[in-house]
Amino acid sequence: SGVFKAIEWSASATGMEAGTLRLAKDGLCALCYSKATMLCSKCKQRWYCTAACQAKDWLLGHKGDCGLMDLAPAAVPFPPPAMLPDSVECPVVSDASWCKLLSSTDVGLRRGPPRGLRNVGNTCYMNAVLQGLYYSVPPLFKACEEHRVEHVANGTCSAAGSCFRCDMATVASTCIDPLAQVPAESSIGSGPRCESTFAIGDYVVLQGVKNSELNGQIGVIEQITAATLDDENEARFGIRLRETRVTVGPCNLQLRCRLAVAPSEVAQWLPRLNSEFTFGMQEDAHEFLRSVLRLVEDEELTEHADVLRRRAGMDGSAENKTVAANADLTASPSRIFGGIVVSQSRCPNKECGGCSNAFEAFMDLSLNITEATDTVEDALRFFTAPERLDKQNPWTCSGCNKKVRAQRQTTIYSVPNFLVLHLKRFRYEGRGKVTRPVTYSSELNMRPFLCASTQDSGKPLVYELRAVVVHLDKFGFSHFGHYVTYVRCAVSGDGTRSQWHVLDDSVGTEVSEQEVMSQQAYLLIYAASATLPVLRRGSSAAAVSQGGNSAIAELESAPVRCRGRDGEVCSFFACNSDGLCTRCFQAENGTRPAEATNSASEAKPTAAAAAAAAAATATTQSSKASSKSSTGALPSQAKTTAAKAAVPSSSGGKAKKVGANDQCPCGSGRKYKKCHGSSA
Repeated sequence: SGVFKAIEWSASATGMEAGTLRLAKDGLCALCYSKATMLCSKCKQRWYCTAACQAKDWLLGHKGDCGLMDLAPAAVPFPPPAMLPDSVECPVVSDASWCKLLSSTDVGLRRGPPRGLRNVGNTCYMNAVLQGLYYSVPPLFKACEEHRVEHVANGTCSAAGSCFRCDMATVASTCIDPLAQVPAESSIGSGPRCESTFAIGDYVVLQGVKNSELNGQIGVIEQITAATLDDENEARFGIRLRETRVTVGPCNLQLRCRLAVAPSEVAQWLPRLNSEFTFGMQEDAHEFLRSVLRLVEDEELTEHADVLRRRAGMDGSAENKTVAANADLTASPSRIFGGIVVSQSRCPNKECGGCSNAFEAFMDLSLNITEATDTVEDALRFFTAPERLDKQNPWTCSGCNKKVRAQRQTTIYSVPNFLVLHLKRFRYEGRGKVTRPVTYSSELNMRPFLCASTQDSGKPLVYELRAVVVHLDKFGFSHFGHYVTYVRCAVSGDGTRSQWHVLDDSVGTEVSEQEVMSQQAYLLIYAASATLPVLRRGSSAAAVSQGGNSAIAELESAPVRCRGRDGEVCSFFACNSDGLCTRCFQAENGTRPAEATNSASEAKPTAAAAAAAAAATATTQSSKASSKSSTGALPSQAKTTAAKAAVPSSSGGKAKKVGANDQCPCGSGRKYKKCHGSSA
């Protein structure tokens, strides 16, 4: 299982720089980062290896910053306090409670094989989403289960249909759990020699049968003959195999998966989930997912309001405490799926430099599918690409007080623990369905799409694919179809080996990973990789320690990467509170950091070392001075020395040539030789 690192997403005192961590380097293709020989004929600032890369880069966003790359970068300020969970005085789910829930939840892959859900009238969209959430987002159902247990313990548990979270927990434990206990009326005890109970329709594996050829085969229970009180024989089970039928005892059976049942407890909530949902009609899976999270959040807020009123009454307060307007940031759905995007608008007038920033919380990211989006990474790059506002939609700059065609760019300010990507496959034109294939892989690195100069800029931010919801259509029509979901389940006990399954309502089948990656995905559900920390909004080190999770506290004390100098990325660890490694500190200050000084090295630096430090300082000052200029040398002017000289950057400063061991400019956080440099 993975361990979630609790870090408050922060930046330097001046905020975050504009743009993403994806950079354009002289001599490297702006799209694939291979060696390039062509320049953009308009701005002369972006390199390409082929005309195809140039055409695709133009469609993916270069047309939004062509000719504007010399604009001085505008820092991204911190979001308003109301958008941060730390500003909530009385949180719905406190940091300590949330860390405690995570520490008690196995966030790794669930054991398979998965269990199907019976379709009760065009409910394939509901089945697909519930199965995808169950096998990919364990904390969501863990929160619902703890709520139900608390209600049962307090005696406040009402009848079915009165609490959505309780009904969600019931569906998870009785309908989706592959090894759930079956109702007494449909099961039969297996006697003292066997621990489990079985029901008609269960999938079982034969074991210990005299005919050794049958051992290991999977069958379905068709008939159960119960043993009478005066009968010394045990119960007998009629099993249908692929080619034959056998009758065995309970100790010859190993439960593989329960029979598929209908999630009636959730189906009865359809009208309350969304006023437009009608039982028996075909609905949208993405809208159902949003409705589920919205209703869970509403119930938590309502319950939180009741708790605050009771506390106010017990304290004898004359005023009833009300729920804060931003209390939803501390609810379970926001804790699990919540992130922040920032949209920055910049004035194209170089003398003005005016800009504005708008922050917005998200639960999922909706990505457009265009002629240039061949992969999910392309869709994310298009989502975070700069764009120019048209003449009919100008932006009034507060700096120069003019209506201008501003440059606008949306980047991701903070990332969630579990990421949901929604590919927009439905449109109000043509047949309504976008059938263009968009490839994806089992891992997704979100680092290239984050706001620049982030706290974790030295590391990749990898997510692993857990579930894929697919809409099956006929002839590209969107007004009818069928939803299925692909889920990834653990095969081994430690979760190191996994197997993909496709769930088509009540039928579950093992499939290869190659088949999963070739589908026309509609919803992609990712979980933060277990080997990397996850940035979680609104958490502090103190809250983690109160949560009692020693593994999280251990990750919190892990060394951090050097912040680098002049916007460059350094792969070494910081050695002091200044955030610099020994080499960068010495290059910037001309002396070694105090923490690294010992009795053997307290002597003054030699003349050669002093000269080198002075040269490094002079280079730093020259670089800083050049970065203040509004324009830099055109790449075409530096073409003859591109392999040796410094690279003109978009900020007007100079950046060194990308070496094999330097971080790849694509923003992945990996070394160039192990990223795009391997194919260069």
